Amino acid sequence: MSVYRLYRRKIIVFTTITAVLSLLLLVLSYLFLHMGYGSSKIIYQYRLNRIMAAILVGLILGLTGALLQSSLRNPLVDHYILGIGSGGVFAVMLFYLFSSNAYFLAVLTIIAAVGGLAALTITIMVAESVGGGDIAYVLAGIGVNSMFSGASLLLTYVAASKNPYVAYALTGSFIAIDPGWIPLLVVLSALSFVLYIFSSKPLNTLLMGDEYAAQQGYNPRITRLLIVLFSGIIGASVVACCGLIGFIGLVSPHIARLMLGTSDNRLVPVIAGLTGAILLLLSDNFSRLVLAGPFLVSVGEVPAGAIVSLFGAPFFISIMIRRLRGHGA
Repeated sequence: MSVYRLYRRKIIVFTTITAVLSLLLLVLSYLFLHMGYGSSKIIYQYRLNRIMAAILVGLILGLTGALLQSSLRNPLVDHYILGIGSGGVFAVMLFYLFSSNAYFLAVLTIIAAVGGLAALTITIMVAESVGGGDIAYVLAGIGVNSMFSGASLLLTYVAASKNPYVAYALTGSFIAIDPGWIPLLVVLSALSFVLYIFSSKPLNTLLMGDEYAAQQGYNPRITRLLIVLFSGIIGASVVACCGLIGFIGLVSPHIARLMLGTSDNRLVPVIAGLTGAILLLLSDNFSRLVLAGPFLVSVGEVPAGAIVSLFGAPFFISIMIRRLRGHGA
């Protein structure tokens, strides 16, 4: 089969999957918007904001998660594993603790991005100091994640006195979503797509090795650093909106590669973003419609981040086991 025919086949598969996932996303959004109890304008608007937030956050985490995995050439990483999310949560908690204006959304976004970037820097420094392998990044990320998560938990007890919903930031939830976040999430989604457009070709050269990337005119270290940096900043920024949501950025790229049958970064990030949006929308509405439904009134809503982690953690363990066996560990 010629290269042209093979590429044309990939484009057809990509277009078909994109159309199907987009249609599925629209159908689910419509169904979830009209399911449940009550039909007042306030409830309708609340559901609409919540659905839009879940879709946009899932899109951002899925897309930037694919970019992180490709740039680091490590299928075991995402914002959660690298400690980016917990660093963002810690910074937001500090802001809640010392600021009297806890609803200044633009400032919260910047604070979360700075915290996530600080955590990412520590993770990379620790991992590279011991060789920078797959498992080094995972172990360094777990350590950084635990450190910032523990500090955030301590700060929660104090910050919750100002805002009781701040506790949801530790597990990720759209229960208290503010309509003002939607425009900011749209901007972050647009930025993630811009990053994808400019990084897809360099990432494909990096997949072939640093020497090949250099031959194509890309500085491997600078290219990798910039993509990781911007992916981390965008991913950490959503923490200010909905808290810490893990494993969406890990699972979605794997599902995308499985559906497409390729690791081509011109195709995978888009499908990963749509997959992340669907997974997070399903998780949030499972919490709202099932766990808080008429048969489980006493339970109330379980944060979407907890549901995602419940299914994402076994997926992560299975990937890690396969990687270790593949390396002969």
